[in-house]
Amino acid sequence: MKVIFMGTPELAAVALKKLIESRHEVLAVVTQPDKASGRGRSVKYSPVKEAALEANIPVLQPVSIKNGDCKKEISSLGADIFVVAAFSQLLPKWFLEIPPYGCINIHPSLLPKYRGASPLRGPIIEGDKDFGVTIMKMAERLDAGDILLQKVFPMGEKETILTLTPRAAEIGADMLLEALEGIENGTLEPIPQNDAESTYIRQLEKEDGKIHFEDSAESIERQIRACDPWPSAFTKLSGKTFKIWDADVVADAEVAKLRANKANGDASEEAVSTALKGSVVYADKKSLYVKCGDGCLKLNEVQMEGKKRMGIEEFLRGKKLEEGFLFGE
Repeated sequence: MKVIFMGTPELAAVALKKLIESRHEVLAVVTQPDKASGRGRSVKYSPVKEAALEANIPVLQPVSIKNGDCKKEISSLGADIFVVAAFSQLLPKWFLEIPPYGCINIHPSLLPKYRGASPLRGPIIEGDKDFGVTIMKMAERLDAGDILLQKVFPMGEKETILTLTPRAAEIGADMLLEALEGIENGTLEPIPQNDAESTYIRQLEKEDGKIHFEDSAESIERQIRACDPWPSAFTKLSGKTFKIWDADVVADAEVAKLRANKANGDASEEAVSTALKGSVVYADKKSLYVKCGDGCLKLNEVQMEGKKRMGIEEFLRGKKLEEGFLFGE
């Protein structure tokens, strides 16, 4: 099939590369305009643009896909189908109707669950045991088109956005080729989504990384993983930004047992459960436990403002924190 591919980040580039290696012909790639980044404000190409240029495929970078000249240029290429992956622009109805086989989208979630801009964050935040990828036929409404192909995969116990993204990218790339075969052969049966079961995950923002210790330890631990690598989960330690990259959920009773082995202090479970949220409830040379709304967090990997990421034992060698110390200030 003759394909126009539309996408921008690395997740989309993985699919593009696999598509280029297949028997299908990529006529052109549409990606977001180049942006200046870094201290020198140098222009950096998107992963999709880099992959296209490497394969000598024409690249279009319209500020808006609704531009009339862009419509003429894309229409003139004579593509059979458009493939979209993390393109970040809503496509109007007239655009979706240009190719004879329509437009299909690689969406890294089990639609109708987790429509929106940050679908991979959904299963982590919600504590799902599985995640999935959907190939859908695009409709005018966001992520609401008919499902053409969908597969389910188990979540890792410590899955983060950083680890889940490449998994979803590889899966989506393989499913794309499978879907194109099915579309061409007429063997795929479109399944309408049930809008009543839909959920929406908005674009991740910096403030989403701020830790509120009034929340349960379980929800904060998920937040930590859902914010890795960006914007990271953070709080304040003595007025400076303190990032938590990895932590375990621990029951109050388990922390009380640790306190019982100390010579001084209240080792009752009640003393732990009623401690101030965000306060250190147990600390020694190798470990640090912080009270949350329900349960405690055992910090494993942290990062002080201006410092590198480090294990908690290394951190405690340079910064001693006593029981009762309060994070967030």
